[in-house]
Amino acid sequence: MMTKFKDYQKKASMYYVYHTIQRYMDEPFTSYMPEALFNISRFLMHELMVTQPSGISMFSTLYTLAKQARNLEAYKLARHVLDKLQALRIPLRFQEDVELAALKIRAKPFHDNEEHQPLCYRCSTTNPLVNNNGNQCVNCCHPFVYSFVSFEILPVVEFVVEEEITDEEAVHLIQQSGSGKADRVGSAHEGEEEQNEESRWKETESGDAQALMLDGSPSHMQNSDPFTSNLLGFYQGGSEYQPVTLSRQALAAMEPHDVIICRWPKPLRFQFFKNIMPDVPITHCTHCNKMFHTDDYILQVLQKGHCPFCRTPTMENADNNID
Repeated sequence: MMTKFKDYQKKASMYYVYHTIQRYMDEPFTSYMPEALFNISRFLMHELMVTQPSGISMFSTLYTLAKQARNLEAYKLARHVLDKLQALRIPLRFQEDVELAALKIRAKPFHDNEEHQPLCYRCSTTNPLVNNNGNQCVNCCHPFVYSFVSFEILPVVEFVVEEEITDEEAVHLIQQSGSGKADRVGSAHEGEEEQNEESRWKETESGDAQALMLDGSPSHMQNSDPFTSNLLGFYQGGSEYQPVTLSRQALAAMEPHDVIICRWPKPLRFQFFKNIMPDVPITHCTHCNKMFHTDDYILQVLQKGHCPFCRTPTMENADNNID
């Protein structure tokens, strides 16, 4: 049952994405920006490396990606995609266009525009546009979380809780960290923090000169933010994904407004994400558990009156989380 759920979830995302590509191929005009079409087709190309559901055209996906890659100066990616296109059965009305594009791309430099290379927000690794691992980081294997409108990578990092901690307890600990109890704890330790701050200043003497230095050692950073100290706890270059695992103490130290919780029904476990860049607002649909850039989500709701993915009406989505 769990395997079927994950399979249907992936296929639903792929069909949702392919709908945009199909409209781009069939209609003379599109409301999507080149960057959005580039992200969408690139996302689908990596998903098709694993499975190809019925009704999804590999040619349409690669053709859209090749065209947008050339427009955005991702010439290395465009050359790779055009080579793959020539190994497919090309419809007659596109054959001349593909062959001409394959010739023209040879005159372009063999590199991609760095502005479009995806960044992993867990390990800060810049990933190549063609990723043999799929839609995940080549270094830490952290799955990318996309905004399901523009398909830009969201600045969120998934974390899990220790095995003995239930989902309900984890939610309680996170919410409690922003309650009045946390404020009381903070006020109780205010004097202690001031003493620690003073102890971080170190005085040094060199001849007739005296200097004060602020100790910015990693130990202070780890004590102030347990999540950051656990962020890089993985084996670099490994083939298996090692999620960030937090204890009760680390959960209680988190800021509730920076945490996004996907509350899946039983027997599924909750999913927890932390927004690494709180200044970037993210909207989470509580019905389909997809995430969006808030501006993209609001625009889609104003145009269609429902969630872009699950199409739940706006009135039923009143409890969506906007961080």
